[in-house]
Amino acid sequence: MTLYIIAGANGSGKTTFAKSFSNIHNMHFINADEIAKELDPSNITKHQLKAGRIFFKELHKCLSENNSFAIETTMSGKYLIKYILQAQQNGFEVELLYLFLERPQAHINRVANRVLNGGHHIPQNGRYYRSRDMFCSVYKDMVDKWTVYHNSDEVFEKVATKIRIFDNKKWELFQKETLCK
Repeated sequence: MTLYIIAGANGSGKTTFAKSFSNIHNMHFINADEIAKELDPSNITKHQLKAGRIFFKELHKCLSENNSFAIETTMSGKYLIKYILQAQQNGFEVELLYLFLERPQAHINRVANRVLNGGHHIPQNGRYYRSRDMFCSVYKDMVDKWTVYHNSDEVFEKVATKIRIFDNKKWELFQKETLCK
């Protein structure tokens, strides 16, 4: 059984990727924004706290079961550390799938487009860099396997202690301005 963590900054394509990934693998997918949409499709920001509580309740439930599942996160903080350790202690393999775009403006433009189409707004507060830095400095070394995608194109992965680079230019692009040196 595997805990799949689908991560990246806002606007990187996580939700689209995660929905497709979880459907293909026929597994439960937990996303606080999707929970908030179920609570009130017209105003998800109104229910963010309640959706967060439901997210963690579902996460705890899934960690106590013997089924693979996926979660989505911007990975801009350290709250996942204890859940990764708990998952591993419960016998889960933890696989991190990280999505990125080439520059902050690409993320900002995608979020703005999402808002124009009825989606929710995310403030521009440095999450682009913080998310990538948290991947590089904290999370990549905690998980059993990780793969980085440039908006769904596989760029490089680490399995056990081996890193395979599929696209050198995109790997260099990812490393630029991050702690992954």
